[in-house]
Amino acid sequence: MSQGVSPLFERLPSIPAPMERLRSFQSQLGIVQEDFARMDHLSPSFLPEKDGFARRVFDHFHTIPATKVVLDHGPSPERMIRIWSHWYEAFFRNRNEEAFLTAQWRSGLNHVAAGIDHRYISLAYAMARKFIHEVAFDKLEPEQCSPAIDLMDRFLDLCLLVETDAFITSLTKCDLEIIRGIAHQVRNPLMVIGGNVLRLRKQVPESDPRQEIYQTMLLEANRLERMVRNVTTYNEVFQREPRTAPCDLEKAVHAALLELKPPENVLVDIRIDSAHPTVLMDPEDLRIILFHLIQNSLENVADASQPRIQIVSGTSENKRSYLEIRIFNNGPSPDPESLESLFTPFYSTKALGTGFGLPIARLAVRKNHGHLTIQSHPEEGATCLITLPT
Repeated sequence: MSQGVSPLFERLPSIPAPMERLRSFQSQLGIVQEDFARMDHLSPSFLPEKDGFARRVFDHFHTIPATKVVLDHGPSPERMIRIWSHWYEAFFRNRNEEAFLTAQWRSGLNHVAAGIDHRYISLAYAMARKFIHEVAFDKLEPEQCSPAIDLMDRFLDLCLLVETDAFITSLTKCDLEIIRGIAHQVRNPLMVIGGNVLRLRKQVPESDPRQEIYQTMLLEANRLERMVRNVTTYNEVFQREPRTAPCDLEKAVHAALLELKPPENVLVDIRIDSAHPTVLMDPEDLRIILFHLIQNSLENVADASQPRIQIVSGTSENKRSYLEIRIFNNGPSPDPESLESLFTPFYSTKALGTGFGLPIARLAVRKNHGHLTIQSHPEEGATCLITLPT
């Protein structure tokens, strides 16, 4: 809850506040612009207690070993009390909606910079709620108390939602930056390794036993390159906010097939419901979903005697505003008990699989308010069932 005018920490993560999402939180809590004026109207009864609030928060967290360390190695106690006192004051006096949301967002970034366990942040807001309730019961008339507490509770809920959003966004961004950096560092050595193995293979006769060794090395290098690409794609899908638009499903299926170039011996049967030709989602996410799910099916039928893939769409029986897309393949049936494991990154049942195709597809489906599952058909194959809004 470090919302002071002077920043608590010298360096803050540079992440702009996502105002559209924060205003959505505000709207769902029923907070309108006039409520900021109502909070300001309550301030004469509450502001005289700001230093008492700040002192209570400091004293409490100074008794907890995990937070005592942060307090003892941070700014002076007097400065910390001023910061918490300022937060309390701004809670009642901030009439500007955007400034209020931005301040709460920066508060969350501050907590990440300080390395504070978010459970203690939630505890601090619980303490603020209890303290404000005590002041309300003590200073307000009975007929004022209930509506005032309801209003202040909604503002506290908004503070915690915005702060938590900032906290999670900042931590996630740090994790994704690390993963992106690792992927970038791995890609270059892999290209060098692959190129050198190709040159070595050209220097030995086809009958040389080393050919098989070089081939294995190339296959593994290619698998790692695909894994690096998939990790990058997973990060991009995770971070990108979907931009929904009506998408022509049949065109998207044919585009994915054109990109994948299925072998001639694979029969691909496409049956798109002409009465419901579109889905409402991000076009790039739809491309990613179809690419990875069809690719998964192609890999699964590689050893089938009569490889077959069927792509069928139709209105969902349970949700009339959703479209179901079924991608069936007649390859080996997955173990029904391990179906959820297939959506775990790095988990793969294929010798040269990366374990990222299905997790990428499910992430993209979920970000577009859909659902993805796998159905196992004993001795018949498997079906990927995607449900997307129309």
